[in-house]
Amino acid sequence: MNNIVNSYTSWQPLEEVIVGRAYSPDYFDFIDNPQVRNQLQQILSETEEDLDNLSRTIEQYGAVVKRPDLPAKDQFVWFQTEGGGAPLPPLTPRDWQITLGDKLLRVLAMPELDNICKDYGDAVIKPHRSVWDADCILNQASASCIVRVGRDVFFDNSDYLRPDQSRWIVDNVLGPEYRIHEAITDGHGDAVFAILKPGVLLSSKHDVNLNLAADFPGWDVCKIWDSSIWAAMEVGKFKYEQSPGAWYVQGQTPTAEFTDFVNTYLNKWTGFVAETVFDVNCLVLDESHVIFSAYNKEVFDYCRKHRIEPIISELRHSYFWDGGVSCCTQDIRRRGGLETYL
Repeated sequence: MNNIVNSYTSWQPLEEVIVGRAYSPDYFDFIDNPQVRNQLQQILSETEEDLDNLSRTIEQYGAVVKRPDLPAKDQFVWFQTEGGGAPLPPLTPRDWQITLGDKLLRVLAMPELDNICKDYGDAVIKPHRSVWDADCILNQASASCIVRVGRDVFFDNSDYLRPDQSRWIVDNVLGPEYRIHEAITDGHGDAVFAILKPGVLLSSKHDVNLNLAADFPGWDVCKIWDSSIWAAMEVGKFKYEQSPGAWYVQGQTPTAEFTDFVNTYLNKWTGFVAETVFDVNCLVLDESHVIFSAYNKEVFDYCRKHRIEPIISELRHSYFWDGGVSCCTQDIRRRGGLETYL
């Protein structure tokens, strides 16, 4: 029987995955301003529609999909004060945990994932709080700083994953059979480079601090300079001066009231999407099928060159949440074991 937790790469055949979840629109029925309430509820409704569609797409290729819980609506608490705001929804599980071989490392404790993770028993690793800062498991570290390539594991030692935290993971989760590499991606590894299968690698204009030729000798690297986000912004008539690159809503121009509301109360939800290359932030189902959130001719031509079928599962509000397909999914089990690729 296969291990219940088993994933050494991002491309071995996917068997089980977590797909994130946004809050339901009715969680924000209390907002008095109808313009703000309607815009936010539309984003939430369309986000869940897209995540449901992503789940169905994954299931069509044979993988089991699990979804996080939501807090009870009557227990949903947020602070309507300057500097306060709404807590993060369980939308981007790849940011908070990662499967490393037969272990599931929970980098950040999200209670909405507790019911899923308890099914994995002793495979779940939670660093002891005495090792890390007390406010969370890894002091707001991000699992997206870790990229698995079988026996080789790349760590981005940055503000999102300190060197001492990386060392703890190496000593307590991985073990001596792994080879560790440093990769500087400013905490966004899964939006800087993605391995579609051995020898086939997507990267972005943000890979300037990586030495891909040395780390992946002989691999065919496709570097993306023009992200699909710019075409989406043009179609949506995005007013850059109103919210310069931090977030935007596809297909509409947010009202001034909504912009102020987001920047005041939902700032934990948003990132800085103008610098994110969502075309790299993808989910590999197997060596022949990869899910992307939008069409990019250069990426799709590259996939077909390597006999990979690109599949679109639209995430209309990636540019609001700053989370693509990779961010919104976290693989639990893939078919295969520990192999050497480099």
